[in-house]
Amino acid sequence: MNIKIFTIISFLAVSVVAACQTGTAINNTDGQGRKQGHWMKKYPHGVVQYEGEFSNDHPVGEFKRYYENGKLKSVLIYGSDGIEADATIFHPNGLVSSKGKYINQLKEGKWKFYSASDEGYLMNEEEYKGNKRNGPSVKYYPDGNIAEKLTYVNDKREGEWHQYHANGNRFIRSFFSDDKLNGRFEVWFEDGALEISGSYKNNHREGRWLFYNQDGNLMYKMDYVDGVTNDRQMDMDFSNYLDNLEKNAGKIADPEKTGEIR
Repeated sequence: MNIKIFTIISFLAVSVVAACQTGTAINNTDGQGRKQGHWMKKYPHGVVQYEGEFSNDHPVGEFKRYYENGKLKSVLIYGSDGIEADATIFHPNGLVSSKGKYINQLKEGKWKFYSASDEGYLMNEEEYKGNKRNGPSVKYYPDGNIAEKLTYVNDKREGEWHQYHANGNRFIRSFFSDDKLNGRFEVWFEDGALEISGSYKNNHREGRWLFYNQDGNLMYKMDYVDGVTNDRQMDMDFSNYLDNLEKNAGKIADPEKTGEIR
């Protein structure tokens, strides 16, 4: 019995030494407690959650994360300093969700966001600084035509806002100031005829609003003061439509539901 126990212990010891010598040991730290070499973490049910290389406690090279079902969730390629990483994020079905760069785990520079159902369909491009949208945001139809253009400053909409019909004709033109609609607001039918013309002040309809039919004939006109008009019935008829147009700003596609790693 003692001989058998000794043999088993000897075999395990040799296996551990061999693993170390061949570089297959994982989850090691050095004398200062810093992560070194290959690291892997698993979900409670045994599926790998992430794996990658560390050098002096910093991730380096390729780092992968997985969904609980084992499908690839993200691939990050780190530089030698472990600060910058080029990222590719995947939808749960395996299609690419987004591509961009992290600096100190914050989005930086241009990010591209892709459809979860139409492989390769680029839905949205946005510029980031310190994990906040800063700069132009462009959304696309599946054929590549532009669906929307606007600009963000510290995650707030600022300046001109344009939306386009699928045929390329303009749909909406307005302006944002500090994330609020301010200035002219115009809507066009798909054939290019003007449908609505009015103005906003701090997200409230203001002044004379004109509503046209598709033949170009004026149907209604209403005067607003701080979002309120005397023609309550007519206001009710058009308010839902206008409210939906306002809410569509920046929401043609929703790139935030991408399963990305923060």
